[in-house]
Amino acid sequence: MSLFDRGDDQPNFTHFRYGQEPQPAEPVPSTLAVPHPSPLSPSGMLISCAQCQATRDWLLIYVHPNLVFVRCRCAHEWREADLEASDVAEARDDSFEERTWDSFEEMYQGLGFDGLLRGTYFS
Repeated sequence: MSLFDRGDDQPNFTHFRYGQEPQPAEPVPSTLAVPHPSPLSPSGMLISCAQCQATRDWLLIYVHPNLVFVRCRCAHEWREADLEASDVAEARDDSFEERTWDSFEEMYQGLGFDGLLRGTYFS
C-alpha cells in the first residue's frame, strides 16, 4: 500500500438518488512520496531546481497512473518526464517507513519540503 492509498478495494459511493443506481465516487489517486537526498540525472543531465538552483535533496512524488513530480526543499515542484514509477520505487531503501498523511500540505511540512528549510541540505 502506498501513501494516500485507502488500502481497500471497496468503491466509495456518492450521489445516490431514490430509484437510481448509486454512482461510484471518483477514485483517489494512489500516491507515493520518497525523499531522495542524492543528485538526479535520469537522462544524463543533472537536474537542478529552476527556482533556487539546488542539485540534490529532493522529494520524488509518484502519482498513479504514471506521473512523477520532483519537489525541492524551497517548495518548487515540477513534473519530471524523464523519471518513471520504477525510479521512485528504486529510491526507497530498507529503512523507508510508509506513512499516511491527511493532505499534501501536511506531508510537505512533515517531510520538510514546505519551503521552511530552503537552502538546507541533509546528508
